[in-house]
Amino acid sequence: MVETTPPTPPGPPAPPRRSAGRGVKIALALSLAANLLIIGVISGAALGRIGSGPVDADGPMGLRAIGLGPLAFVLDREDRAALRARLTADRSRLQPDLRGLGRSMQQVSTALRADPFDRAAMSDLLRQQRGHVQGLQTEGHRVLLDQLQDMTPEARAALADRLQRRMRQNRSP
Repeated sequence: MVETTPPTPPGPPAPPRRSAGRGVKIALALSLAANLLIIGVISGAALGRIGSGPVDADGPMGLRAIGLGPLAFVLDREDRAALRARLTADRSRLQPDLRGLGRSMQQVSTALRADPFDRAAMSDLLRQQRGHVQGLQTEGHRVLLDQLQDMTPEARAALADRLQRRMRQNRSP
């Protein structure tokens, strides 16, 4: 004889899902602003040290902060040093965006304290920051292209190999 359990009656209907409220949207905007603040501080600190001595002498973080991403980690020490030298020589090209990013971060701090929160003002500040970050990235890419052009085909191939290894390592669980 097979025993069966009676079906359970359906529970009360689930309440309808509401779209994200204003509080959630503000929290997301604040989170984005905080992330940009952290990126700005790190970028400013790293860029302030380009070519400045032992603190940044070997590490790739300053180069990564100007848009070189994983390439900053796979460049060899000499190529990183050459990039820093190029950036130091052309520092005047970076200064407007570095200063603009710093000013913008101060304005973001003020905007975060505003009550009521002014979404449009914050949006404008984030757009300004994006422009400064893109300017820094453009300069970073320019000096990287100059460096890559000066490398031998063998050195570029070795760089490509290191990049592929790094990407495989990052994909591994």
